[in-house]
Order: sequence, then C-alpha cells, then structure tokens
Amino acid sequence: MALVALVLGAMPLVAQVPQGKRTVSADTSAAPRLLRPTADTGAAAARGTNPDDRYLEAQKKIGVVLPVMPLLAEGAPEPAFARTVFNRDSIEWVNAETVGDLLARIPGVFIWRGGRRGRPEMANYQARGATAVQYVLDGMPYVPAGPDSVAVDPALFALNFLDRVEIERWPGRLEVRLYTRRHDRLAPRSRIAVAAGSDRLALYGGEIEARSRRGPGLVVAGDYVRAPAVAPTTGDVSTSQLWVQGNYVPSSRFGIQYQLMRMSADRDAFTGALGGTGSAYEGKRTDAQMRVSFAPRHDGAGPRFDLVYARTGWDSAGIQQQINQLGGTVTVRSGQAAGGLSAFQRGRWTSFDSRAWMGWSPVAAVTISGEGVFQHHFGGRSSRWAGARAALALPLGLSVGGAVRAGAAVAAPSILSDTAQTLRDVELVASLERGWIGGEATWSRGRAWQPLAYQEYPGVASIAPLSRSEWVTLSGHLAPWRWLVLDGWISDPRGVLPQGQPPRHYVANGTIRSKFLRQFPSGYFELKLQLGVEGWSPGTLGLDAGGSPLALPGARFLRSLVQMEIGSLTFFWDARNIGGSDAVYVPGFAIPRYGHTFGIRWEFLN
Repeated sequence: MALVALVLGAMPLVAQVPQGKRTVSADTSAAPRLLRPTADTGAAAARGTNPDDRYLEAQKKIGVVLPVMPLLAEGAPEPAFARTVFNRDSIEWVNAETVGDLLARIPGVFIWRGGRRGRPEMANYQARGATAVQYVLDGMPYVPAGPDSVAVDPALFALNFLDRVEIERWPGRLEVRLYTRRHDRLAPRSRIAVAAGSDRLALYGGEIEARSRRGPGLVVAGDYVRAPAVAPTTGDVSTSQLWVQGNYVPSSRFGIQYQLMRMSADRDAFTGALGGTGSAYEGKRTDAQMRVSFAPRHDGAGPRFDLVYARTGWDSAGIQQQINQLGGTVTVRSGQAAGGLSAFQRGRWTSFDSRAWMGWSPVAAVTISGEGVFQHHFGGRSSRWAGARAALALPLGLSVGGAVRAGAAVAAPSILSDTAQTLRDVELVASLERGWIGGEATWSRGRAWQPLAYQEYPGVASIAPLSRSEWVTLSGHLAPWRWLVLDGWISDPRGVLPQGQPPRHYVANGTIRSKFLRQFPSGYFELKLQLGVEGWSPGTLGLDAGGSPLALPGARFLRSLVQMEIGSLTFFWDARNIGGSDAVYVPGFAIPRYGHTFGIRWEFLN
C-alpha cells in the first residue's frame, strides 16, 4: 500500500494522458486556451509557465521516442507454430492473473493448481513432469533455487512487471521467455493495480518509469499478494516483490543496465479441503543482473555484443544459496536471417552453459530455424542436444511444418543422481490462417522419459515412467464478427495413457467485445464479456508413497470475466469455478466455488 500511495502522490495534476491514445496537438495556434482568473497570471509567470503551456509541453514529451535496451539474445526468425507471444494487450485479453494462466493457453499444458490464488501452479507439458518447462528472465536462465531446486512455480512471477512473454515450443519441452517492461518515451509512465477478492484476497501493484533525453532511466515497481487460508483449509499465503532498474541508453548502439528483483514469499505448509497436504515455500529470493550492450550499427542489423553478470541468492531458514552467472552473447542480424552464440560460466549445478541458434527465411513462404545446446553439470554429467524446425507456406492460408529434437539431457542438474536421458522427439504441424478463421493440428511423438514429481505436492511421491508416446492436439479460433471471438484447444494422447496430466484435455473461450462507437465515437469506452471452460476425462496423476496410482477424476470448470475500459483505466470482475464444481486439479485440493476478484488497472503517461 505504501508503494501505491507513493505512486499516487507522485502523479502530477496535469497531462495525465492514457498511453497510446490520441493527444492534443502541440501547435499552440490550434490548441484551446484555458480560462484563468487574472489574479493568477502573476503566480503563473513566477513559476515560469502557465497551466496550458505546461500541458502542451507534456504532449511534446509523450511524442518523443527514446532508444531502449534490445532484448537479450532476441530470437531468430522461427516458424509461426514454434512460438506464442503475449504482449501487454494480449495478457489482459486472455484474462491472465499469473504466468500459469498464460501457460494454460498452450495446447498440451496441464496446470497442477493447489486451490485458490497464491497456491502452487506447477506446469506439465506432454507428461514430461516438473522439468518440462524452463524459464528465462530477460535473456538469462531463471534457475530454480530455495526449497525446490528442480522446478519453478510460475504463480510466483509478478505479471505486472512483465511487458512480453514468449512461449517457445519444442516436442516435449517449453521455454518461457519473460521480458520486463521497457519505457521508450520521454514522459514518465505510471501503472497502478488494486484488487480484492473473495475470502479476503488482496492484490496491489504500482510502477513508475522515467527517462532522460541524455540516456539515464529509472524504474521502481512493487507487487503484493495476500491470500489467507479459508476454513477448512490451512496455510496463509503472502508474497511481496520489488523491481528496481537503472539504465543508461544514449543511443540504439550502446547501453548499460542494472536491475534487481527481490521476492519475499511466505507460503505456509497448506492443507486442502479434501485432505491433501502441500509443502511450505518461505524465504527471500534476489535476482540481480548487470548488462553492457554494444552494436556497431544504428539500424539493428549486423553484430551485437552483450556482456552479462547475473546473481541469484536465496535465504530462508536452513537454506542459503548463491548462484553466479558470467558470460556473454554475440548476435548477428540481416534482412533474411539471424543467429547467435552464448556462453556462460555458472557457479552451481551447471558449471558451463553454451547455446547456438539461427533462423533463416530466404523467401516469404519458407522459414527454417535451429538450436544447439551443450551444458556441463556437476558430477561429470552433460547435456547436449540439437533441434531444427521448418515451415512452408501454401496457398489459401495453409502451411505445413515440423520440428525434431535429438541428443541427451539431464532433467534436474541439482540432483546429482540424475543422469542424462535420450531425446528422440519429432513433431508435425499443419495450420490454417485465413481471415476470420484459423487453426492448427499437431502430431508429436517422444521417446521414453522418466518425469520428475513436484515437491510442492508430497502426496504425489512419483510419476510412472513415460513409454514412447504420441500426442495429437487441435487448436483454433473463429471471429465471424469483429465483436465476437471463439477460441480453444484439445489435447489427446495416443496409445498408453501417461501419468501427470489427464487425457482428452480441452479449453474453450468465448469473448464479446464492443466499443459502442455510436454512443462513444472517441473509442475511449470498451466493454468485454468472456466465458471460458476447461475440462478433461479421467486419468492418473501419479503414484503415492506406496506406489499405488492416484486417480484424477474427470472435471469441468467455468470462468467468467466482465471488464470495462475507459481510456487506459480498466475495471474488471473475474470469477472462477462459477459452476460450483467439486472437481480438482490435484487430488486433495478443491478449487473454491464462486471465487472472484474485482479491481482496477490504470496505466498512463504523465
């Protein structure tokens, strides 16, 4: 709350203009003059300007675009099926509260939800277990640390800090690239988010960003979540996060940036209404990054060199860890191709991490990309694999493509007894994008794999080995009118049913969105109504301590959203499990009935 009050107090009383909206012309001859009492003229002159001059000066700052630090190791050209991108608009469009909500939009992903907001949201993809999803924050691997050194809980990321989320898909593996917000305007930018929910749920967020013409910039942001336990469950949850970034970017060729993220998590050991028990996650994690970037050219083409030092620290009762990473990247871009090479020395679990990637689009209809990875892990182990993708565009909006990944990978470098597993994964994709209709059909096959269970749910002691498996996923969207959008996906394994996620898993959404232009021709008003459904057929989640299967019953959950936008001010009401279902994502942890969150978001240039 203190941060929110600080941001509110820092907001000037003039020139609070919604970002991205039409602004008043800076031409003083065309601008309307404000009526002021004659007695105020002297005071205004004493300040050196009058209110309307100050307003017009602010408009000029909004129109000044400044260079920003380029994305570290920005991806090369890739086939469209390989990457799903969520920017700020699409994050709010899909009604995401956490990074886990974004992952749930990817065909083949199942989220192990432990109940209400604040509980774990561990992601599983194609039944590969706790290590199926890897995370990268601003170009650097987000290494698991603290009580769980195997997997990362996406519910712990502050979504308010992020401007862009890219989810890259390989057969049997997802890489989630998280990019913090970048401010490219001379005018300061502020963001406020305040929300409350059922059973005393509280969420607060605030951010202010400022830049100078000479290059310096500063970001200060905070995020707070509190979710008390609801009887008969136990285990309170509260997380507070701070993000501070300072940079000096005088031109598109050169930049220096330092940032620090501090997360303080206090998630007690928790129980579910159906008797499940979950592990505590308590402590402070600090991620710091120093980066220097240089490019000989201004236009973004040619080479770019980045030197990066990153440090991750964890401190909690009985656990103190420090992970240092030092290295650099070299990227080269041209009109049709891009590629790069990175190498980093790391001080824990993985001593050396190197990657090479490339992408090439010789003509508009053909895209080819590839990646190679070599990692040396403590204990004399290593991971080395290569992957390639290709896509061919056909007439009538059709395209075909595929991906292959081969080699060997250590799933959990932090477990010294974990050895490399063989990779022989292949994927074929056919898609259609034509006007108001689009869709994708995917068939993938993976070699045998031993998935790891999730430490957050000790009741699921292990997951049975996955034999060679096949997956078929279908996804699509329809927009027959501008105000109506339907989208969804369905995933279905073939052959032996895997553990860790249900078979025949589906997600569907319907959205109505209107600006009521006849009544509000300025376009500042917008109303959005959304209804979503997620469901699956019965399956097996894993094995208990005695080796007995844990059944996952079939389920169906409904979720709704009512959202109203007035300029850049957004009011929303988000309701989960509105059908009152007794089903679960993880046995023992019921999803609260009719849980809801309501609040506001406001972003503006001042």
